[in-house]
Amino acid sequence: MILREYRTRLRDILNEMNPEEGTAIADLLLCAALQTDKGTMLAMLDEETTSDAEDFCGKAIQDLSYGKPIQYVLGSCCFYGQEIAVGEGVFIPRSDTELLVETAVKLLQPGDLFADLCSGSGCIAKAIGKSLPDCSGYALELSRKALPYTLRNLDDTDNVQVLRFDVLDDEEYAALAIKAGRQFDLLVSNPPYIPTDVIEMLSTEVHYEPETALDGGEDGLRYYRAITAYAPLLLKPDGYILFEIGYDQADDVCEILENAGYSTSVLKDYSKNDRVVLAKKG
Repeated sequence: MILREYRTRLRDILNEMNPEEGTAIADLLLCAALQTDKGTMLAMLDEETTSDAEDFCGKAIQDLSYGKPIQYVLGSCCFYGQEIAVGEGVFIPRSDTELLVETAVKLLQPGDLFADLCSGSGCIAKAIGKSLPDCSGYALELSRKALPYTLRNLDDTDNVQVLRFDVLDDEEYAALAIKAGRQFDLLVSNPPYIPTDVIEMLSTEVHYEPETALDGGEDGLRYYRAITAYAPLLLKPDGYILFEIGYDQADDVCEILENAGYSTSVLKDYSKNDRVVLAKKG
């Protein structure tokens, strides 16, 4: 079949599944199937499709019909201008999280040291590391399923080290302080923050993502409490903590931090939802 005709058929199928994004998804799948960019794909529209490309798209349509996220189907996504490898077992980066990166980049100075806790794919640490080559940092992740993605995505980011790390264990913080040999200027985290009972009500696509990257405990605040409690083992007295939060968690997270002696401010994302809590002691 001519690629132009196959593209039209693919669009029709995907528009029935997803009227808002079906056309864009069709072109994403074709580019992935042909291992090329959109411009080159459009220049090939009068050529014959290959059986490999049709097989790839057929399998992709089946996976999408079951609710599998397009990012898992493609094996990657874009975050802060960087291509990030993703797959089952690692949380898919969201564009809202770019506000966390933007804020960290503004706060850090040349020579500063940062840590990205609950790093997952490593997208935050990679974005900061690439934006600030004069800074150094650590990407800290516990999950053995996610860690290969953390390592893969940060393989070309020489100023960021990847470590397996349990943010709920104070001994891990003490060990990292010894390894780093200096105090940290900033701790940044997009931790699991969905209350346990709410997870079952999330969309089908979200259920493909690892529950460990979603489950923030009974009230969704388990990781905020732990990181805040153990931060003094790593952080300079005048250092910063940056948290991504759920849209309704600003008051609770600020209270946790303020009770620990931090001053706080809340930043809104482009949808005008509370998204980032910035905290500093002193």
